[in-house]
Amino acid sequence: MCLNIWRLIVNIRNRFVSFSLLFMIFFISSCDSGEDRRAIAKAKKALARQTKDTGELDRVRGELRRTINRKIQAVRLLESASRVLGKKYLELGSYYLAEEALLESEFLKPYNAFIKKDLGECYYFLGLAASEYEERDNFFSKSRQYYLKTLELEPDLTEARYGLGLLLFFGFDEVGGAIGEMQKILEHETKHVGAHFALGRFYYEIGELNKSLGEYIALTRILPRNSPKKKKAEENIIRINREMGSNER
Repeated sequence: MCLNIWRLIVNIRNRFVSFSLLFMIFFISSCDSGEDRRAIAKAKKALARQTKDTGELDRVRGELRRTINRKIQAVRLLESASRVLGKKYLELGSYYLAEEALLESEFLKPYNAFIKKDLGECYYFLGLAASEYEERDNFFSKSRQYYLKTLELEPDLTEARYGLGLLLFFGFDEVGGAIGEMQKILEHETKHVGAHFALGRFYYEIGELNKSLGEYIALTRILPRNSPKKKKAEENIIRINREMGSNER
């Protein structure tokens, strides 16, 4: 029964349910423990008495506070469990399960930038996996909305900006916007490996070979000697130099 109530809450979460209603559902549902029900019953009796007793009301107030604190703690723990589970599902590539867990977490904590960033990532991967154009476009649009909202809340959250840059390039073919996002990252984190690699790829795809070459050269100065990523950068340098040499003939 408790699980069914939670499913009901999740199903009506989209902007129609406030936190006050959430706690009300908790308060009157069969999820209440015996101690909570007794506290509510005592409060009703105390308030129903024609002659109010201050001592009794004070005791009732204390019991109700403890009841509410237990509910609040349960909500916080549920949010944390849903967020961690969603992150784990993302790592496993189970994106629909990740979406369900992360949406529940967002419902319980609607202004958390990190949850929205994870949802942006989740919808990006769902878009990449979609077979129908309309479905793909819908997922990518949701991804962009979540990434933009994340950056409204946390403008310096590099992971969100990096994800947005990849989305703009691979999801929307917005090359200028994608390059702009990666450049913003490098303004603050000059040694951000992912941003350098992304710019190298972006510039290469639009034929800006000199700029692409510059990004890969920068990577060889950043990465340690035996790094597989450095080897990849060096291979890209050789490839671009060959293409530039061919173009000059």
